[in-house]
Amino acid sequence: MSQLRVLIISAIIAMLAFAALSTSFVIKRDVADIRKQNAIDAQALQDKFATFTEDTECEPDQIACIKGDFAKCATVATENGELVNKYQIQECNGDLQCFVLPLVNKRGTSLVCTTQEDRDARFEQAEKNLKR
Repeated sequence: MSQLRVLIISAIIAMLAFAALSTSFVIKRDVADIRKQNAIDAQALQDKFATFTEDTECEPDQIACIKGDFAKCATVATENGELVNKYQIQECNGDLQCFVLPLVNKRGTSLVCTTQEDRDARFEQAEKNLKR
């Protein structure tokens, strides 16, 4: 009876180990696909922002990179008292510029003030699925 118990336990352990290995492979492949897609999405959004100005139509709290600076949409009063939604520019410090970067561990992008070199390195990492 004890030999049967050992055999069953060994079989269960082997199945769990195989399942964990298979899941790990799938997760790594999925993460690679996510990182590559995030890089594509970030570049597309950066290209879209290249056409934006402070007067681009927006909804309150939307964020964008406009001409290298961080921008957030807010409702402001015009000279004649009319309320309009308009991007408010917040300059990045020093030599930093606003860029759209791909997230690493989940779907999505983020807007940050960073250097061109850092931006390029992050895109290269995402496209090649390298860890930072």
